[in-house]
Parts: sequence; C-alpha cells; structure tokens
Amino acid sequence: MGDLSYVLIAVFVWIATGLLTAWWMARRGHGGPGWLFMGVVFGPVLALVAGERVRRRPTRVARTEAGPHGPGRLRVLVGVDGSPESETALGLAVGLLGPYTETLVAAQVVDYDAAELDWQGRIVEAKDRLSAVAEEAGGRVTACEILAGPPAAALARFAVENDIDVVVVGRHGRGLSKRLLGDVARELLRDGSVPVLVTGGRRGVSG
Repeated sequence: MGDLSYVLIAVFVWIATGLLTAWWMARRGHGGPGWLFMGVVFGPVLALVAGERVRRRPTRVARTEAGPHGPGRLRVLVGVDGSPESETALGLAVGLLGPYTETLVAAQVVDYDAAELDWQGRIVEAKDRLSAVAEEAGGRVTACEILAGPPAAALARFAVENDIDVVVVGRHGRGLSKRLLGDVARELLRDGSVPVLVTGGRRGVSG
C-alpha cells in the first residue's frame, strides 16, 4: 500500500474511534451534539475525557407538583418522552393502576449536557410536555420530574430513592429515543431493583 492508503486508514481509525466514544457517552447520558463533532476532530483523545465524564450519577433537574395524592397505596413512576408509546404507558398507569395509586409521577429523562446547558431548549420542552401530560391525565398525575442521566439508570435510581412500587415504560419511543427507550425497558427489567410494567401499544391517556 502507498502512503496515501496509510493516511486514509489512519484517518478512518481516528474518526471511527472518536464516533464510537461519542456513541458510548450518549448511552451513558451525554448526548449533546457537540460530542459527535469532538469525536470527529479529537478521535481517540476523546476517550481520555470520556472516562471522567461518564462517572456521574443521575440527578434531579426539576420537580413540579401537579395534583393531589390518590386514595390508594401504590407509588407509580411513568417514563414520558412525547411518543405514542409513552402516552400509552401513562394511559395504562392511569386506567389500570389509578384507583390504587397514592403517588403517580410522570418523569422525562434528559442527558447531562441538556441539563447543564439546556441546548435546543430541552428543559423547557420537557417542562411543557410534562405539563400537558399532567393535564391530559385529568389530575391523576401527582408530580412531574425532569431527571438527567442515562434513561434506565435515572429512572431506576429515582424509583429506589423514592420507594416507587412499579415503573411503567413504553417499549419504544420517538426518534433517537425509539432505540434508547427500547433499551430502557430491557435495562430496567435486567436491573431488577424495582418491578417494571412495559407497554407496547399506542393507546392514549384515559381518565
């Protein structure tokens, strides 16, 4: 092979390593678009930074009280992302578990970068979505939470720390979250720290 071939191979390995590192970081709660650019530019060097960044733990970004506690004893957490599947999850939680629920929390997870920098207005978007979800649920949602971190880890950590009895999630989400939320359901089931109810249809919220 000529010198040009070696150069092209080196460039390919450099970029591929950087992009794989950016993908790995996205799976661990760092999904800002800047990481893809840094992956292309800095290649393997990004891996040195990634090790420190991904050690963070999921955190709470914002909480809003939405409605009164219910008459039951169950504490339920529903993962929301604006997709029909997450609407189905909330509808199931309201319709099936509502009469037995004391606390029903709707939670959306954003990545760490959105929580810190609010790039593209993700926090405002999440707040608006959760407000709409609480309104659609007819007063059954008692609180709305915005969490930061890897989706499954953030939901599981919140569930454990707040004595949640069951987590309800859709099997798939929308856009990028279509893959991530599918992974969320699998990871929550594999984690086993809290019971998980996974829905797969597209039925909306029922009162």
